Amino acid sequence: MSASKSFLQHFLAVNLVLVVLLVLVGCQKKEGEAAKPETAQIVAAAPITVESLKAAYAAESKRVDWYERFSKQAQKENLGDIAVLFKALARSEKVHVDGAAALLKSKGIEVPTPTIEPVPAGKARQYLKLALSNENVEQGIYASDTAKARLEQFTEAAEWFKKALNSDARHARLLKKAIELETNFARLPYMMCPECGYIVGSDKLEECPVCKASKDKFQKI
Repeated sequence: MSASKSFLQHFLAVNLVLVVLLVLVGCQKKEGEAAKPETAQIVAAAPITVESLKAAYAAESKRVDWYERFSKQAQKENLGDIAVLFKALARSEKVHVDGAAALLKSKGIEVPTPTIEPVPAGKARQYLKLALSNENVEQGIYASDTAKARLEQFTEAAEWFKKALNSDARHARLLKKAIELETNFARLPYMMCPECGYIVGSDKLEECPVCKASKDKFQKI
């Protein structure tokens, strides 16, 4: 074999090795860029809580949509008091939606696209009962989620679930009262805590009973 031919083969072999090395380095770099250490740690340490947050985001998004539609139905039936109640509930649930999304994003976790189910046909008073049932179920779920988040030491998520649980408990009380009073249901001067979504029915409170936000932050509905 001539010296020139041997040199050419050696040159090609070296270049091939360099190309392979460059490809491998490039792949490793992309993988390193895609994998965020904090995100990986959170998902690995608290997999159940992360999935619970995603599920909560989807469920809260659904309720925002449904309560807004329930409010419109109540308006069609000239039930203004019930319409305002559903409007207040929708505003509160929107706070929960935004809170869950913000928490997921802060950890580098992608926020899922929620699937909103069609609203079942019905009247406003039927929707009160449906909403109460949903809120009662949600309280049980959030109580469990809070406990699991604490076990997985995802403190921020545990606090979020606990606040959402307390807000939903307030929703359930308002809905139950509206169902019991029927035609005697009176519109309350609804205000909402923008920090946790708690609905305030009295202007006598000086702070939110859930997150302790001051009265001057309350939003009138």
